[in-house]
Amino acid sequence: MFIDKLLSRYSIRTKVLALVVPFVASISAVGVTGLYASGMLQHRMDISNDTMRALSGFRDVGEAMNTYLDATSEESRAAVVTRLQEQQADLEESLSALDAAAVGRDSLERALAETRDVTARIDEMWALFQTEESLSQALNESIKGMVSAQIKLSDEAQKMQRAVANQENDAKTAFREADRLASGASFIETVAAAYRAEVFPEQQTAVLADAMPELVKTQRRTGTALPKERAPVGKEFQAINSDLSARVKSGDVSLENIDEIRRLVLKLEAVGAELAAGAREKSALSVERFGAVDTELVKTNEILDQSRKLVSDVYDLRINVTAFLANRTEEGRSPLVRQADLIASNMETLGASIQNDALFGDLTKLVTPALAALKADSADLVAASEKRTAGFAEAAAVIDRGWVALTEFAEAQRDAAGTEGREANTLSLGATTLGILLAIVGGVTLILTLQRPIGQITGIMRRLASGDLETSIAGEARGDEIGAMARALGVFKANARSKIEIEAEGERERARAEEERRRNDAEKQALDAEIDEAVTQLAAALERLASGDISFQIEGRFAGRLERLRTDFNLSVSRLRDTMTRITDNVGMIQNNGRQMAHSAAALSKRTEQQAASLEETAAAVEEITATVRATAGRAEEVNGVVSETKRNAEQSAVVMGDAVSAMDRIEEASRKIEQIIEVIDQIAFQTNLLALNAGVEAARAGEAGKGFAVVAQEVRELAQRSATAAKDIKVLIHGSTEEVAAGAAHVKGAGEVLSRIGGQIGTISQLVEMIVTASREQSSALQEINGAVNQMDQMTQQNAAMVEEATAASHDLAGETDALVELVRQFRLQSASPVRADRAA
Repeated sequence: MFIDKLLSRYSIRTKVLALVVPFVASISAVGVTGLYASGMLQHRMDISNDTMRALSGFRDVGEAMNTYLDATSEESRAAVVTRLQEQQADLEESLSALDAAAVGRDSLERALAETRDVTARIDEMWALFQTEESLSQALNESIKGMVSAQIKLSDEAQKMQRAVANQENDAKTAFREADRLASGASFIETVAAAYRAEVFPEQQTAVLADAMPELVKTQRRTGTALPKERAPVGKEFQAINSDLSARVKSGDVSLENIDEIRRLVLKLEAVGAELAAGAREKSALSVERFGAVDTELVKTNEILDQSRKLVSDVYDLRINVTAFLANRTEEGRSPLVRQADLIASNMETLGASIQNDALFGDLTKLVTPALAALKADSADLVAASEKRTAGFAEAAAVIDRGWVALTEFAEAQRDAAGTEGREANTLSLGATTLGILLAIVGGVTLILTLQRPIGQITGIMRRLASGDLETSIAGEARGDEIGAMARALGVFKANARSKIEIEAEGERERARAEEERRRNDAEKQALDAEIDEAVTQLAAALERLASGDISFQIEGRFAGRLERLRTDFNLSVSRLRDTMTRITDNVGMIQNNGRQMAHSAAALSKRTEQQAASLEETAAAVEEITATVRATAGRAEEVNGVVSETKRNAEQSAVVMGDAVSAMDRIEEASRKIEQIIEVIDQIAFQTNLLALNAGVEAARAGEAGKGFAVVAQEVRELAQRSATAAKDIKVLIHGSTEEVAAGAAHVKGAGEVLSRIGGQIGTISQLVEMIVTASREQSSALQEINGAVNQMDQMTQQNAAMVEEATAASHDLAGETDALVELVRQFRLQSASPVRADRAA
């Protein structure tokens, strides 16, 4: 075609550029049109963004105003002022960017004026807020005055309450101390009674030993409960416990120790009497203190009730003030005023109850001015709060008007942006249509200039691929890239012809390699034949070796490296023949072992003879032991006579001890009478405690009257007289018991003399026992000789037994080894080998 011939002189790149440049120019026109449209839109977008920022600013100002109204402070005020300044600056900047005749300029100017008006109103509202803060501070100061009065009244009430509580605790402490002293006295009496109830000293000390832990606890409990004038009794009680515990734990039942223990028990009873007297004094003191506490308690409770009511009213007032500060209206102020009037009324009631004029005067100075200030300041605060709330409402209305002005400006800008957008769309559509037409013309031209030459080149490439090397290549004279492709196909054609020649040469090389392989196979078959021959001879030799024939060697030589295998086999057979020869020599050694066993049997016979001699010596030693035992029997008869004499002396001691027991019976009878008197004293003490308790209760109920307490006191005195009479009877009985103990001591002395005579007899028994010991030593020597002989016999017997076991085991092992060796040697044929002996030593 004409166009193809015309453009074939030029490269494809030149043709593409010639056709693409008009298309690019059309696209550039579209881009310029779009840039113009986007510039107009950007200008409108900037105005719209400024408008949206202004609207957002007004919204933030509204939120800041609400925050300022809800939580007015320096920070919230600064936040509102900052927002207004930023909003004013944004509006001024947007206004300066508009032309004087721009659409919506008047709306923007109106919004700026409203913003300035809000800024001026903020200062007025801040002044009102400061007024409210000063009034709130004044209210808090008034509340602090009320709290001071509340604290002062609470402290005074607590002081009065603590004073009464201390007096009551003193009375209770005295009563508890009286109870501890009475319990201690009762326990001491119980221990003393149990001590006297026992007859023998061992039993008495056992009673005291069981009671000692509780006595120590009683001393600790009563030591701090005693009155001051009786404090030395506590130290005496501690000393008695210490001495008594040491003597009881020693286990000494001598007369001296028993008398000392009895003396300590008497002192312990005296301490019990002191404890009882102290209990009576403490009981009287507790009754006196309970009477004094009752009257003071009634007065204190009345003042405490009034003070608690006033304290509660002040707490309610503080709650009302807090609620009023949260709701600063007349409705929120009404509970505060009512509570203030109630506190004033209760102050008058409290003044009638408190007898301390100074205290009431101080309270009045604190409460009355504070109540008056609360009423006045709360009224002023309500007025200031209402005025500030109205100012916030007006500022909110101004912000709403500014918002409306900005909304109108935004709508005007939106309409102008729509008109300019439609104009930009028209220009863009025309430029796009022109670009599409240019692209269609350029594409058709490229197809006509490139499709046919590329199709011809493709057909030539297919024929060359199928093996047709005679095909002619067209287009080699073209100056474009298609001509370059045609010339490259000519090179491919020449390379294909060279490849065919190279394949023919490769076939000849493969034939020569096959001939070389056949020669290698022939050489391998010859080598396999030599290996088969060597394996056959080695198998025959191994078969003879397995049958026990070791008298041969492989004579024929093997080929190549197989010769080493034959040499190693012959060397192994030679070493095996040497080993069998050594085994034959070992049989001779086994026969020598049999002869050694015969010598061991002879040694065993000699040891048996020595054992018989030792048995004879043992028999002689047994005869000597028999003679010694006879002498020991004679001396035992003499000991029997001495023991009979000792028995008679023991009977006399029994008579003396009978007299001592009779004296102890009389002492026991006196102790029973003492126990009866002590029981009476216990009953009196119990009734005394009950009466003392009743006296305390009666005194607490009667107050200052005290008539019932006088009656109870008389009863206590009568019981005290009965206790004194019983104490005298105890002293008489204790004196009689002392005389009986003296008689018992005389009887014990007689028992001591009898025991002395028994001691002399025991000395005689000691001498006879010494003679028996001497005889026993002689018997011990004889037994040692017997023991030595028996040990010697035992050792020999053990040695004989061990040797016999060893000889027996060796014989069995030797027989088995000999038989096994003979059988093994018979399996082999040896050249120049001596016959193997199979005889065993008898």
